[in-house]
Amino acid sequence: MSQTEYVSPEKCPLCNQANFCGNLSNDDSKPCWCMDDNISFPGELLQLVPSEAQGKACICKACAQKFQQVKAL
Repeated sequence: MSQTEYVSPEKCPLCNQANFCGNLSNDDSKPCWCMDDNISFPGELLQLVPSEAQGKACICKACAQKFQQVKAL
């Protein structure tokens, strides 16, 4: 992906699936799934995001949980 290509904020930059970011919705009544205390986004995981997508798209719950499981082994 080049710097000029569009990065969809609704797709996970790691797996390209929907990230279901609650912060993108207009529903302020409930927080995004990423606010769950059982989910973490360590620096190692964030470094996997391509530079052109950093700060533009959220990692999905499945990728965050998969990373946590692999690191726990």
